[in-house]
Amino acid sequence: MRGRETAMAATAPHLVFLSGTLHAGSKADRIAAWCARRCRGATTTVFTGEDLEFPHYRPGLSGRHAQLTRYLYELAWADGIVLISPAYHGTVSGLLKNALDYVNDLSQERQPFLQDRSVGCVALALGDQGAASTLATLRTVAHALRGWPTPLGVTLTSATAALRPDGEPARPETRDRLDLMLGQVLVVARRNAEARRRAQARAALGPESATHRVTPAGTDTRESRR
Repeated sequence: MRGRETAMAATAPHLVFLSGTLHAGSKADRIAAWCARRCRGATTTVFTGEDLEFPHYRPGLSGRHAQLTRYLYELAWADGIVLISPAYHGTVSGLLKNALDYVNDLSQERQPFLQDRSVGCVALALGDQGAASTLATLRTVAHALRGWPTPLGVTLTSATAALRPDGEPARPETRDRLDLMLGQVLVVARRNAEARRRAQARAALGPESATHRVTPAGTDTRESRR
């Protein structure tokens, strides 16, 4: 998972958005794209459902599957993640769950799995019950992968998920809730980006930068004159 160090050297946080449905032109895909556009000052990558159509999870496959390798490459360097799933029979889509299972292949990375990354969760369903149970599952999986689900998770139903032609949520309260969730993702993502920048700066200075000579206050470090 190397090669992104140069591109990620700046302090801008990098966010990855995952949409969990193969339905063409889905609300999940359009909301993912709209959310990415709202994250000004950050770099973003959006994976639509079509981008996540991987074989069923099994260890060691990523090195032989170009799209899967790119997906894991992006997640390894993400400072924050947003998961957007439709409710399929009261829970997360199999497509998105399978993609998240592949995060197990990041166990040896600098930040294993999704460790210390903020994870925003959005669940779409026809009714409240399916949306609530799907959101709970998203948050549980994110936590199991060592991520930090944001305090606010967003549920959208047929009454609140209407979109304009450009993908913007039609209802102001929906936009407000998504913006609040994205803001919470960015708070932690910015800290991660800054920590990464500092680590890269230390690495560029070499191993000697890890040690410092500490001189007690008031000590004259000049050579004694005799």
